[in-house]
Amino acid sequence: MAQQQRAIQRLNALTAQLGGGWTGRVGGVRKRYSSGEAGDDKSGHIKTSSTESVIFFNNLLPINLQWLFRIPWTMEKVFPKALDQNKTSAISAVNPGNVIDEAIKANGLTGVKVLEVLPRFKEGGAFLKFAHDESTSSTNVADAVRAYLKQQKFRPWWNPLNRVQARLVIGKPWVEDLFRLPSSRIRCEFLPTSPGAEVAELSQEQLYSFFRPYGKLVDIVTQPSDSKIVPRYAYLDFSHKRKAIMAKNCLHGYTIDEPQGGGKLGTIFRLTYEKKARFGWIREWIFGHPRLMIPLLAALVAGITVAVFDPLRTLAIKAHITRAFHVEDNFIWRWVKTQGEDLIDKVKSLRQHGGTDEAGMQVVWDDRRDQIEQIQAWLMESVDTFIIVQGPRGSGKKELVVDHALKQKREAHKTLIVDCKPIQEARGDTATINAAAGQVGYRPVFSWFNSISGLIDLAAQGTTGVKTGFSETLENQLVKIWNNTASALKSIALEDRKKDDKDSALSDDEYLEAHPERRPVVVVDNFLHKGSDPGAEL
Repeated sequence: MAQQQRAIQRLNALTAQLGGGWTGRVGGVRKRYSSGEAGDDKSGHIKTSSTESVIFFNNLLPINLQWLFRIPWTMEKVFPKALDQNKTSAISAVNPGNVIDEAIKANGLTGVKVLEVLPRFKEGGAFLKFAHDESTSSTNVADAVRAYLKQQKFRPWWNPLNRVQARLVIGKPWVEDLFRLPSSRIRCEFLPTSPGAEVAELSQEQLYSFFRPYGKLVDIVTQPSDSKIVPRYAYLDFSHKRKAIMAKNCLHGYTIDEPQGGGKLGTIFRLTYEKKARFGWIREWIFGHPRLMIPLLAALVAGITVAVFDPLRTLAIKAHITRAFHVEDNFIWRWVKTQGEDLIDKVKSLRQHGGTDEAGMQVVWDDRRDQIEQIQAWLMESVDTFIIVQGPRGSGKKELVVDHALKQKREAHKTLIVDCKPIQEARGDTATINAAAGQVGYRPVFSWFNSISGLIDLAAQGTTGVKTGFSETLENQLVKIWNNTASALKSIALEDRKKDDKDSALSDDEYLEAHPERRPVVVVDNFLHKGSDPGAEL
């Protein structure tokens, strides 16, 4: 039983150590260093008496850790330790308690007691609540702290260009722990001191005199005079987010009396962060000028297609022609295939008693040797040469050209065979484009986009009266495929050319004219598949 009690006591002590705060002494008075972000008793406010004041320290912690606020237990347990004296150098830029202690000693102030520190982690700062006697004013303490920070120039390790700053809080700040992130724009609402009382709407000059001491202002936007929104408000844009944080925490809840322009009964500032819409004018301009933006968008899409996809498509065509990614060209696969074919040939020769069929076929091709050599001779002529091989169906035209006349070209992977039969038999533009792209290895293909772009073009033309040019005809898309194929063929023909060759001074066309053996060959099969002569095929 005694052991269980001791275990419970140790657990309670550990919990108090994790959830409490750091305690220390300043001027011989014991104080509590950390408190929750929701204020005293989680009321959202800092309770002060006539001899108590609050100073806000800015730029203590980085404000880029906002994703941690989504973790529920970090706010209550882990974050209060950030201002612990033993961990300040690693997490916070400076310890507020140590700063006020040194500032008091340097200026000879007495009767000052630090009561607590309330961290504002999403704003990267902290409130320091202190008590002072009647002989020392809160303004003197704040001036001493500012002078000490200006002299020491404390700079956080994550932002060495900015210094730690502090100012006296003259309003009644709302220390909420909601998930509201700071912004460089502040919405300032003018509230009455009592319900139903009159409110004075401050001018831009008056607002400037109140907010400019806390940081550079970019713009002040007052509420339109014809607006019916109450309470009346104004927007204040600061040059930096940390300037807006300082102004909000020091001036929220500040009461403006009549000499300052707040009216007979006074006016209260209620400050909140306002998310500033970035690049909103761009969106409005785009949607406000559809006749100009839709053609520009079409040109942008075409430019991206040319810059990004065309090189990829050219590489895909080259890989298709050179068979760079074909398994059949793998060394191991070719060895296995060769061994298997040899074994099959031997079995066939034994069954056919000497292979009379193969011998007969060899005699046939020997008779066509003149035709084969004639085709090879034509291929060595000008680059503009094209050869038509015509004959009845089943006469062996493809075997004559591909297997014999272009045997060396085929082994060197410089032969492209285009079969027109699937292209001519395709139904619809999408199927025709896919069939043509498949013959040359044109990838990626967005043939489905042609149908969608046609609908977009029709809708845009009906609303704006301008043809956008999103959609393309079948002929234009086929021309793109053939142009990319021509680029790939030229790249294959010139890939062995070097800068130090003897004929390096020649142009590309002159080089290919001088070296016809390097030119790839395109074989177009079934060119007259649907021609008037059903027996004539290319």
